[in-house]
Amino acid sequence: MNKLLFVAVLFAPLFSNAQVKEYKASNGVTYHVGDTLRLGRGTKPDGSFLYIEDHGIIPNPRSVRNLPKEFANVGAIIKSMRKMTVNGIDKYMFSVNPGGPMRYTVFIDDAIEACEVKPCKTADTAPAQVNSVADEIKKLKGLLDSGAITKSEYDAQKKKLLNQ
Repeated sequence: MNKLLFVAVLFAPLFSNAQVKEYKASNGVTYHVGDTLRLGRGTKPDGSFLYIEDHGIIPNPRSVRNLPKEFANVGAIIKSMRKMTVNGIDKYMFSVNPGGPMRYTVFIDDAIEACEVKPCKTADTAPAQVNSVADEIKKLKGLLDSGAITKSEYDAQKKKLLNQ
């Protein structure tokens, strides 16, 4: 009896995640199993995806493989969705297939926040007025000239705007 209880306790975390059929994500999109998840760009320095990863058949922190940068701006089919609680916070994890034999896991709201999944913002969080890159650089130049920002801050922000 004790062995059975030990096995039940050991495997309980594997079964505590609840399957869900649909989820309305932080970008306002309602996702279903079978839908195509539109990927953006990876946010790691090497261009790979931080929030889209493969843990292998047996999860092991040392064997995590992030989705490579070659999958930027492609679609990934949602194979399953789970609701799980991580440190007391409800999170939704999708299992997706971007092509090939591998399935990757996505903490969907984290990936949306980082724009690894698009659309990455809802209409109500987008700015009311969309400015061109030139307008933004002009504003930055004004801040630099007024002394509100340093030359290095100006250069960093300008580089970020030009790399969009």
